[in-house]
Amino acid sequence: MVEAALGTLSGSEPASPFAKACAAGVHRNVANYWSRRGDLRGKAIIDLACGDGRTTHLLRGLGATVATFDLFPEICKLADRPQYADIQQALPIADASADIVIFQEVIEHLPDQLFALQEIARILKPGGELFLTTPSRSSLASRLSYLCFESETLKATPWGATDGVWLQDDAGTKKCYGHLWLMGIQQLRTLSRVAGFTSIRIELTEKSRSSVALMFVLYPLILLVSTRALWRDLRSTRDAERRREKIEQYKLNISPANLTNKFLFAVLHR
Repeated sequence: MVEAALGTLSGSEPASPFAKACAAGVHRNVANYWSRRGDLRGKAIIDLACGDGRTTHLLRGLGATVATFDLFPEICKLADRPQYADIQQALPIADASADIVIFQEVIEHLPDQLFALQEIARILKPGGELFLTTPSRSSLASRLSYLCFESETLKATPWGATDGVWLQDDAGTKKCYGHLWLMGIQQLRTLSRVAGFTSIRIELTEKSRSSVALMFVLYPLILLVSTRALWRDLRSTRDAERRREKIEQYKLNISPANLTNKFLFAVLHR
């Protein structure tokens, strides 16, 4: 199914410029996720910050109708160029016009993440969904990296001022920053609720081998500390809504899937 959506040939040569790009890493996981969905036909989908267009190409191959937007439309490889849009400003998209919004590997680049989520909530139809991916700050490997050097991975130093801007125009007025605003599941959950989303669901991705190994050492401690913190919070309030929220946070925090996923894939419902 993935191969058909990407437009690969029966021979050895790919028919699509995206076939190789979608064969590994986060993009392979994205392709696998959407290939399992059978509800895309007839859906109005918006791909925000679509980049070179690989996810849009995949979704169109699966029968979806997709509109594309990007801060740098010129880098897109699709035949139809995306419309210009800066996600840190009001989007040129009508209210309640999308069934699904794709926000893939974007939110970690944005200084005002709440505004971006509010804009996406605005353009989604009631009951619509946001498909969001981002490097997982919640995995055990990522938590250890942050503990050691406040970095994204154990193999690298943190993003700095010299490598923190990935792309900009000649005038320096349009900038794409690096992973300066990485977030974990708890922050994403809270910001999404404030922005108007009603629920969040974490999807399975391939596992981080380092995180799986760390589970044997760290999971008992996480379970103990999380349970104690939840118990103290539940004792301090009788407010039913607050208690439900604290239990939801607790379940996310001790979820083995969330602790070992190599990538954070979240589906948020409007």
